[in-house]
Amino acid sequence: MAFKTAYQAVLLTNGSVYYGKLEGLGGPYPVLRDVFYVQAATDANTRQTANILVRRGKEWHGPDYMLLNANQILLVEPVNPGSRVATLIAEAQ
Repeated sequence: MAFKTAYQAVLLTNGSVYYGKLEGLGGPYPVLRDVFYVQAATDANTRQTANILVRRGKEWHGPDYMLLNANQILLVEPVNPGSRVATLIAEAQ
């Protein structure tokens, strides 16, 4: 399946959401590249929580893609180029 947007939001059955470029949807193991996810961060001084977009790959094992089990994908949605997520991804490039 081809998408009309550069990035897609992928919701997994465990509740995790990843943003990236999905390849091979319809097959048993789609690949998600250029992956981002949202992480909550709490300011130690103000104790306010903010959501930040994190590029996957900075983890200790340095992954450059995710191989997904298609049975664990609950839904896939396009990331609108004008959305906040798309803006944050562009800023991270």
